[in-house]
Amino acid sequence: DFERYSKLKANGWASVADFDRKKAASDEAQGRLDRAQRALDLARNQRTYADLKADADGVITATFAEPGQVVAIGQPVARLAHRGEKEAVVALPETWLAEARKSKAIVRLWADRDRSFDARLRELSPQADGATRTYAARFTIENADDAVAFGMTATVTLTQAVDAKIAKLPLSAILNRGSGPSVYLVDTSNTLILRPVTVASFAEDAALVTRGIAEGDKVVTLGVQKLEAGLKVRTVEAQ
Repeated sequence: DFERYSKLKANGWASVADFDRKKAASDEAQGRLDRAQRALDLARNQRTYADLKADADGVITATFAEPGQVVAIGQPVARLAHRGEKEAVVALPETWLAEARKSKAIVRLWADRDRSFDARLRELSPQADGATRTYAARFTIENADDAVAFGMTATVTLTQAVDAKIAKLPLSAILNRGSGPSVYLVDTSNTLILRPVTVASFAEDAALVTRGIAEGDKVVTLGVQKLEAGLKVRTVEAQ
């Protein structure tokens, strides 16, 4: 219609006002067409993201959406565990972050405690969990075979190569009130001293201490949560 009015105006058979109205209507229609085309292109582009394709072979270990559910852009709908690579996930307190980065890791399964697997730290969360105030650490299990199944419970032990003598203490002797591990020592006047220590690794029932304790020191091994530095105590020899 606009082209017809253009010819009529060129021949002097249409008024300028009629031509301007037709041109404005044509421009508006072209604008609607352009917007519709952009919306179509955007819809086609978003449609390509509707088909979820895994970047590697693996096993779906969790789903976070139901069939037919409307999900937002970027919302996770599933968790994929890569085949051939298995990890142990643990929660670490902030006092153990540095140890996790520089220590050697060993993974043992609760289902088969006679076996152990070397592991390496793959990922350490930069942010603490809001509820537990711990940091998620992921250790890749080296040479994991079919005995290591997804969802199994495992223990991760961190160890360091040390040249110093090692003191093996029961876990009940280690106290940590947020500033790092420490122990209570009894000095020559039977007074309690709180001594910071360096723990090389934790086992199921013991802590291996490499710094902070000297040979002959008397270490309190029970009830440390109820004690305070400076208290007078009476030592009792084991029967």
